[in-house]
Amino acid sequence: MMGSRWRRAFVSGLLAGLLLLFSWLEANPPQWELSLVSRYIWRGFDLNPENRPALQPSVTVPLGGGGLSLNLWGSFSLVDRDLDEIDLTLAWDFSLGNRFDVSLGVVQYGWYFSRSFSWREHTSREFFVSLEMPRAALRPSFSFYWDVANGSGLYALLGIAYRDELCCGRELELSASLGYNHRQWVAQSGFSDLNFAISMPQRVCRVTVTPFAHLTVVLMDAVNPDTNVEIWGGVSITWDQ
Repeated sequence: MMGSRWRRAFVSGLLAGLLLLFSWLEANPPQWELSLVSRYIWRGFDLNPENRPALQPSVTVPLGGGGLSLNLWGSFSLVDRDLDEIDLTLAWDFSLGNRFDVSLGVVQYGWYFSRSFSWREHTSREFFVSLEMPRAALRPSFSFYWDVANGSGLYALLGIAYRDELCCGRELELSASLGYNHRQWVAQSGFSDLNFAISMPQRVCRVTVTPFAHLTVVLMDAVNPDTNVEIWGGVSITWDQ
């Protein structure tokens, strides 16, 4: 009797939780994204070596109407699953007047699929702040990242971006950025990566398909000792409910 009572209570609680979750998602519809990339290049690092492609799904859920959001992102290699990654980001986005957009947040990185996984060695945590001028012609931006765990260092990124509307719901986006690494995941400091990107988003109803290509010039040997230039690309599909 006691066991069946507990089971009924558990099932009732689970159903109530699911109803609350569905109600929340209906009031705060998430944004879904799935990307296929030929390489996984991050701040100049090659995180999926030997030219291996990866699938990178993402879901972003707004937490009310105040600019808070929660993002779950993953990278899953099509060859070696030992390097698979799952990150959780809590962000607060807001505007300063009509000129600046600001984003503050924290990222929890995790490589939970490692064969020798331990929480201490295979997770890390990073705080960030980003400032952008979205209405300027070249949309300058500056981002600052502070890893307080395994990465134990700072990374700054200065960028510009240009967007032009084409016909039939298509856009052309060009961007360039320069990264500076101060002992984050490496024992050196200096300019680490110079990046150029082109993409062409095509929106159809609530779905946006974006092919993209990137050129990364590695400026620090400690970041990527195997090559000075990384050329990679892919396609992403975004769905807004």
